[in-house]
Amino acid sequence: MHFDACPVAIRMSVMLSMLADGEAHKASSPAVVRNALQRVRSEDHALLPPRTTVFLEGFSRSPQYRVVDGCVATSQTLSDGRRQIIDLVGPGRLVGLGLGDRNRYSAETLGLTRLEPIAEPLSHGDLETALNEMLARSQALTMLLGRKTAPERVASALLDLAGQFGRPARQQKRGAVTFHLFPTRTDLADWLGLTVETVSRCFTRLKKAGLIDFQHSDRVTLLEPLHLARVASGDRPLS
Repeated sequence: MHFDACPVAIRMSVMLSMLADGEAHKASSPAVVRNALQRVRSEDHALLPPRTTVFLEGFSRSPQYRVVDGCVATSQTLSDGRRQIIDLVGPGRLVGLGLGDRNRYSAETLGLTRLEPIAEPLSHGDLETALNEMLARSQALTMLLGRKTAPERVASALLDLAGQFGRPARQQKRGAVTFHLFPTRTDLADWLGLTVETVSRCFTRLKKAGLIDFQHSDRVTLLEPLHLARVASGDRPLS
């Protein structure tokens, strides 16, 4: 999704609001972003630049947003700066869910991202669905961090991202899926509990095994999704 694809009024509403508050996109404070989003009508979508902080852990509870395009990383950070990415949230999913009057985690855009403010309270059914999804993904992350090997973790992450952002890969065998890789290798390391070097080595091993391909660091193609799923589940050791 390109910047020019968004309505001019929406782009101007958010971008000019942020500029008027004297913030560059890499240093956008949550208050600036929140104020900009509040100036956008609830039926519109706010466009935020990459690496924009939507809200911060420990601050007053943020409104809820639905991701329309792009990707949002939710994370928690220790006092010494070590970060654990909790989830990477793609189109159609919600950020800002939680209990209490404080944010339990931070949220940051990883690419050019459109967010839709949720103006009305979620219905009981929608809330239950969102919370069930959050619980299931938290349980999957616990298993990944606690028991999976490095190749299994990277394979699991690629399958997850393909499910959220993927589309059929042209000029590839049937079943191949390609997607834009929003997280950097550092983001992936903070999500999967690995070092950046280990993530890069796993990418190389998966490519040599013929399971994935990448010509650029931000574009990945799953050549053999079923075989990759076997690696992710521990059924197929990576040679």
